[in-house]
Amino acid sequence: MSNAIQITSQDLNALKHTDLVDYGKTEQKFITIYNAVWGSEQGSAIYNREKFHFNKLLTETPALQECSKLSLLGCFLDIAVNGLSLDQSGRPQCYIIPRSVKVKGPTGDYWEKRAGLQVSAYGEVYMRMRAGQVRHVDNPVIVYECDSFEAYVDENERKRIKYVAKVPRTSNKPVAAFIKITRNDGTIDYQWMLESDWIRLAAFSEKSNRGSANALYSSFNGNIDPGFLENKMMKHAFDAYPKVRTGNYTVMATEEEAPPVIDYGFVEEGDQVNEPIVNDSNIPFGEDKQLDALEPVAAPITEADEEEGF
Repeated sequence: MSNAIQITSQDLNALKHTDLVDYGKTEQKFITIYNAVWGSEQGSAIYNREKFHFNKLLTETPALQECSKLSLLGCFLDIAVNGLSLDQSGRPQCYIIPRSVKVKGPTGDYWEKRAGLQVSAYGEVYMRMRAGQVRHVDNPVIVYECDSFEAYVDENERKRIKYVAKVPRTSNKPVAAFIKITRNDGTIDYQWMLESDWIRLAAFSEKSNRGSANALYSSFNGNIDPGFLENKMMKHAFDAYPKVRTGNYTVMATEEEAPPVIDYGFVEEGDQVNEPIVNDSNIPFGEDKQLDALEPVAAPITEADEEEGF
């Protein structure tokens, strides 16, 4: 792809935060990326839809207006790469999260607010279904202290669940959670979390948040909030699955930030112009390039868990 659209620091400095995605070069770049990534001609329609959602989030969230313009613009272009939506109604697929980042400057370190795009559990399920990893994902099931529950691996190395809910329930203490995943070939996979798992995650949350763990770990009569646990279960259900490709400013709910894979053509004044945004192959960079080769992986629940309360 020749004549890549460049956005310079001078361009950004001349724009207000609320004008970032209405800028002509932003529109051209978003449409170009979307059509190239997905082999589509729908980039213009998607741009107008996501411009509305982005501007709504920006005007309703003052903390986002304090973030660097470059990070906000990167989040918006990641929407084109990820093929998700910023629509916050129903079950949102992703969020824009403000964060404080320590930056090394010529006169010393300083803190800067930057925006990051975080894919929700529902967004990750959508991406994995679209990429052909799974056919269907059931809603998570919360197991309470009064229920009968057993999780094990059988002699054929298949994961199994034995679960009987106590009716009526006689305890409100969650002790486990599990989720059923139907792969594309029709085989069944189960993933589960035990109380020891979220106790460990709570300790990580406490360490990451200056001695104060996310309140939802203990807000349900001293126990983990069931809705919060459902979301954690969905987030960690795919820890052992191959990664799906995301944009440069995106963090999946289950992983730390990955290396950039798309050149967005952001340049500083005086810098050499970057190479094209995507390669010039005529083959669309879409679903057929989402996944690495599928390999059997047995990964434990990681402590690299983003603690944003979602």
